[in-house]
Amino acid sequence: MKLKQHLNNLTILVTRPHPAGAELCDLIELHGGHAIHLPTITFESLINEKNFIDSIRLIGQQNCLIFISPQAVYASISVLRREWPDLPPYVKLAAIGGGTAKALLHAGYQATIQPKENWGSEEFLALPEFQSLIKQKIAIIRGEDGRELLEQTLTARGAHVLSILAYRRVLPKINIKSYQMLLKQNTIDTMIITSGEGIRNLMKMIEQTLHPFLLTIPLIVVSERIKKLAHDLGFQTIWVARNASHHAILEFLAEKRKELCLMKTNP
Repeated sequence: MKLKQHLNNLTILVTRPHPAGAELCDLIELHGGHAIHLPTITFESLINEKNFIDSIRLIGQQNCLIFISPQAVYASISVLRREWPDLPPYVKLAAIGGGTAKALLHAGYQATIQPKENWGSEEFLALPEFQSLIKQKIAIIRGEDGRELLEQTLTARGAHVLSILAYRRVLPKINIKSYQMLLKQNTIDTMIITSGEGIRNLMKMIEQTLHPFLLTIPLIVVSERIKKLAHDLGFQTIWVARNASHHAILEFLAEKRKELCLMKTNP
């Protein structure tokens, strides 16, 4: 991956969870930036729950298996392999975005359905494969308490949907003091936010007395939905990257580098 612009003189706070957040930090450093990783979500596995295992055993009855996120792949793949060493060829694999498709590929599976450019439930639901779904059986591997849009829309279009909960998102237990010191020192030039829950958790993790510092930091988000949420929370400068991929975020950082450097010298 080669950028047209380097990221020198930028200090970037990355809130994306492990392992993708650490990967993004490495890429930022590779291109000359200084990355600080503050994952605002961690995950607890639900794969030992009886409901999860029973649901995985029903995958052979499905027409399509959708993975909602890379974490859905990481959490479920060992049980999927154990229960289905040879996945039936009629079960089409679908990924909500490129990161999820990449996680599947690394696990040895090929997603035959995925959005080409923009990632997210709305873009996924616009794919031609999901317009007329009468009597189709679709399983979704997802997290607990996630958005219901995908399941609700597929059901409304005629599909029988099996929702398989593989993980839950939790607020990380992190010593936040060093991060809060960076806020006080006005060290951070921009923050990367990749989910609505991530930005809500960030607000919970940072002391309320420091929110005025936090809200002045320019945000780079990955959807208009997250932009609206950030605006409602009081953030002042919010930009939207092309999609949630590392490459799109890095390209956007490079595009905004000069502007961010000017903002730093002329606060």
